[in-house]
Amino acid sequence: MAEMGPEDRRRAVRDFLVRARAWGTDREIPSTMARLQEAATPKDAARLHQWTTWVAFLDHALTELDRGQLDDWFAEPPAV
Repeated sequence: MAEMGPEDRRRAVRDFLVRARAWGTDREIPSTMARLQEAATPKDAARLHQWTTWVAFLDHALTELDRGQLDDWFAEPPAV
């Protein structure tokens, strides 16, 4: 497999973050909300909190990634 350049690495991470966010917003949060509406339990309330916190973190990470604030993370590693 060919070595990935910085832009390819950044794009791969961004794609993963977008997919992880979609999983939370499209599947996990709605199903947990539905369970809470039927019969609220502390476990489901905690799960909803975890997923909404995770999505907020992903939003923050995507914003930093899009602004170029994380570009140093994707730079070519120094030669050994």
